[in-house]
This record gives sequence, structure tokens and C-alpha cells, in this order.
Amino acid sequence: MNKGRKTTFEERIEIAQYTIANQLDYQGFIKKYDVSYQQVYAWVRKYQSGKGGGA
Repeated sequence: MNKGRKTTFEERIEIAQYTIANQLDYQGFIKKYDVSYQQVYAWVRKYQSGKGGGA
């Protein structure tokens, strides 16, 4: 399993926004940004719920 890498807050927001804009294409971002599914999923959920501060 890919553990992912450390990301900045700005990267997390960008990844969440782009994932949402692309019909939640998690797999595309997992490969492009070298992050795990769990990371992207959590960021998208936080962004959608308006809790982006903890993303």
C-alpha cells in the first residue's frame, strides 16, 4: 500500500478541489501526486464538509 508523502495545506486544497471537479477521480491523483487513497479521501471529505482547516 502506498503510504503517500507529506503535503502542504495548499496542495491538499488543490488536490481536493481537483478531485471533486473531476468526478471524484481518486486514482488519477493518487498516481499524479504520490499520495494514498486514504489521504485524498479524507481531504475531499473535509473540504466538502467545510472543515478545510484540518485537511
